[in-house]
Amino acid sequence: MNTMAYACMVLIALGESVKTLDKLTDRKLLPTYPSIDWKGVMGVRDVIALHYFDVDPEAVFDIIKNDLTPLKQAIDYFRKQLFS
Repeated sequence: MNTMAYACMVLIALGESVKTLDKLTDRKLLPTYPSIDWKGVMGVRDVIALHYFDVDPEAVFDIIKNDLTPLKQAIDYFRKQLFS
């Protein structure tokens, strides 16, 4: 699998996980961390999954470069809230 395909699969998995988390918490957990564009995270999943051949590799790189660290911080925050 090439790097672009792998990156897209990871972003799809992240978006799907966020969708599931949102449903399981009755849409109450994600708003407690408003600095993340949660609709955008879920939307990226939809764009990649449904329009794969239209995905801009530079946009994927930009997401990886700029958005994954804040997303990880939010997920770590949620893990502490839910499992501590």
